Amino acid sequence: MLSLCIPSLLFVCILANNYNGCAAKTNWEATPLSIGGTTSNPSAMDMNLRIERISRSEFGFSGTFFWNIDMDDSVTVEMRVLSSYSGDESDYKLTPMSIPPQKFIEYINTFYKDLFMPNLGNCTDLPVYETEYVPPWPKATYNFTRCALNGKGLPDYLADGYYKCEAIITAQPDIEVTVAAVLRVRTKMF
Repeated sequence: MLSLCIPSLLFVCILANNYNGCAAKTNWEATPLSIGGTTSNPSAMDMNLRIERISRSEFGFSGTFFWNIDMDDSVTVEMRVLSSYSGDESDYKLTPMSIPPQKFIEYINTFYKDLFMPNLGNCTDLPVYETEYVPPWPKATYNFTRCALNGKGLPDYLADGYYKCEAIITAQPDIEVTVAAVLRVRTKMF
């Protein structure tokens, strides 16, 4: 009886180990090539972002983002994600990963909490919300230190090429801020 249990137990252990190794993981790595932005009113919102080497083969971005406006229902956030195989400006096409314009509060309770913070929350002092966003959004200068995407909440598979991500924050009547980053995505071999 004992001789029958040992092979069965061994089989279950091997199966469990293989199952753990099959967990969904991103098969790509992203290298930031550029980051920057524009603002229509530097006294309301402004940024100073730059690419920085983290290690021999890893790059991220660092810098500051100055935030000095009240985040009410008039503020909208939009994210455009464009892709290009060649990197030519004329080749970029809008992807389905883009986020249409939405109210700031809706953005904070969904994409910010589910995508932004899992990817960049460990390298910034932006507010973290475990549950629903509770106003007000703090006016401050936020810091980013060697931020790099880890892929959490993003697709497991991305086509090789260049991706341009543009975050557009619009506040009435005269504030528009655009933060743009260009990444090169390559398939991981191992």
